[in-house]
Amino acid sequence: MFQMQRAKSTALGAFGMLAALWVSAAGPAVAAEPALTLGRTDNLHSKILDEDRELMVYLPTGYESSEARYPVLYLLDAGTRFLHTSGTVESLARTGHIPEMIVVGVRNTNRTRDLTPAVTNVDAESVEDFRAQAVLNGGGADRFLDFLTDELVPYVESTYRTVPFRVLVGHSFGGLFAVHALTTKPGFFQATLAISPSLWWDDGEPVERTRKLFESRPDLTHRLYATLADEAGDMGEQFRNFQAVLRYLAPEGLDWKAQLLDGEDHGSIPVVSVYQGLRFFFPKWQVPPFAREEGLRAIDAHYAALSESYGYELSTPEATINNLGYRFLGEDVERAIEIFRANTERFPGSANVYDSLGEALEAANQLEESLANYRKAAQMAEAQEHPNLTVYRTNAERVSGLLESGSGE
Repeated sequence: MFQMQRAKSTALGAFGMLAALWVSAAGPAVAAEPALTLGRTDNLHSKILDEDRELMVYLPTGYESSEARYPVLYLLDAGTRFLHTSGTVESLARTGHIPEMIVVGVRNTNRTRDLTPAVTNVDAESVEDFRAQAVLNGGGADRFLDFLTDELVPYVESTYRTVPFRVLVGHSFGGLFAVHALTTKPGFFQATLAISPSLWWDDGEPVERTRKLFESRPDLTHRLYATLADEAGDMGEQFRNFQAVLRYLAPEGLDWKAQLLDGEDHGSIPVVSVYQGLRFFFPKWQVPPFAREEGLRAIDAHYAALSESYGYELSTPEATINNLGYRFLGEDVERAIEIFRANTERFPGSANVYDSLGEALEAANQLEESLANYRKAAQMAEAQEHPNLTVYRTNAERVSGLLESGSGE
């Protein structure tokens, strides 16, 4: 459940919901644990659309206690796609496969109106059932795109800490809109994920607009990943036409992949596509094994290369440095201490970096300095209401006891 004020941020995460289900099925109720927070809800009034729009926002773990800046994934159809998309982003970022990202999902008010371009080739009276109604009620994509570029993105970039790398994700009509955004305002988003896009719209006009874009913009640089489920008819036909345009006309600077995902249907394909699309956009993000072996200098060089590739300045993340320190802790404690010290210098506002340095100093039997770092971690965690406060206090109490008993002498 999402609260309406950003300050409250009390959405119940997937693990919390599963825990609640398990308790109800397995036995007597127990004292409820604090709800896991997955995201927050913002309200943004749009002058362009003349309505309030509800935003669902996921912030990376540690956002509140850091000064880091993040790419932003803009997600259409947030009401049905926010949970699995945010979970995929969190999981891939935690394992170092993609950068930590902010996810901003836009909830629908009139989906067909907002996500479909104006038609030029189709007579609504000649089209049957659903598509006729879509043609009659659609056509607002340009106005909705203006809302994204002129109101939503400026709001997000003034409210949250961002970097100039934007990803647009849409499914079905949302995928159609994502392609429309690319052909209408190329360069505004740096990556596009179009999932089972409705390229049949307007008798395949989106494919023709893509062809015209490629012919007029040979200098275009972009990342595009498109998928289609097991879908026949003109849905599949226009996607194959889209593939052909990409294969024969795509500019050299367009990094693209458009593929059929066998075994998926129109409802299941978004989950798979978000995962594969993010892996496609960031194929070399993960620190290579040789860099981890060589140490912090090699990892810094890896992130410098990524900075050049993605067009914004990247520094080695706190968690990456921390993991490297633990990588060496069991075999070279002095090197581990050096790495953990570097982390405290780079991220002085993080309680966790002092706790990790305290652990390495404890392993080296430098107990007085270890205790000082454990206590600093606990003091910072208390001020930040950090979830690891109890752990940091326990570490400090343990080393304090060793010093009092003379065990460290």
